[in-house]
Amino acid sequence: MSPTAGHTHQPRTAKPHSNAPIVLQADNVAPQAWRNGGGQTRELLVWPAASAGAANANPAGGASSAAPWQLRISRADIDASGPFSAFPGVQRWFVVLSGKGVVLHMPTPDGHTLDHVLLPGHTPLHFDGALAPGCTLVDGSTQDLNLMVRAGTACMLPVEPARAWRADFAQCGLYTACNGIWSDGQQTLALEAHTLLWLEQGNQSPMCFTPTDSAGTAVLAVPSIASTNTLEAATGTTSAACGSTHKATPNSAWWLDFTPETTA
Repeated sequence: MSPTAGHTHQPRTAKPHSNAPIVLQADNVAPQAWRNGGGQTRELLVWPAASAGAANANPAGGASSAAPWQLRISRADIDASGPFSAFPGVQRWFVVLSGKGVVLHMPTPDGHTLDHVLLPGHTPLHFDGALAPGCTLVDGSTQDLNLMVRAGTACMLPVEPARAWRADFAQCGLYTACNGIWSDGQQTLALEAHTLLWLEQGNQSPMCFTPTDSAGTAVLAVPSIASTNTLEAATGTTSAACGSTHKATPNSAWWLDFTPETTA
């Protein structure tokens, strides 16, 4: 499906023999409207490169399950409640970037449904893409980050500001919803809010990211967002990631890591 609005930048793809960071501003990527009219997706990065452009926009933040990518990173705008697309054989990580949040209605093996309340700042939710949970908006549209892996291993973890992080993966990167400074001890880059930084050959050096204010000053103490108690009491649902309860945290950036599946 052709993009409906915005700029005409194409999703980035990992290229061999270079470890210069890919730096992509998400708002410069053309959005693709979902066929059901419930939202749109900006495809930020796919791997391998041959799969670029193979994805078709589907609800919710998804691509065609036949696309040959192993890794896909995208940002979605969800404007209406509805089911996620099913992705058999795909592992998904999902985090709310902005808005009032969503409730994902996750099918369970015993035929019931487990509801997950996800608010901005919550830990990413990791789930099997084949489950195709229903999605209910808490109060209006949300903006969300998706990490999807068909083959290989991956993770999405909240950044601890100014704390070193070493990724034991073949490829790694960062998505930030705020302005900040990224460094691996050899390179230092100032990143704008809603930027994806990606290292296609990984990084053996510890990396860190420090949020900054509009003047470029480091901000290590981020105001925490409201507790989920009121929402949970109103909805009767559980705030959870991978089955464990948790409270909202002031997360505003996430480490993204990926090692592709290798064949003999």
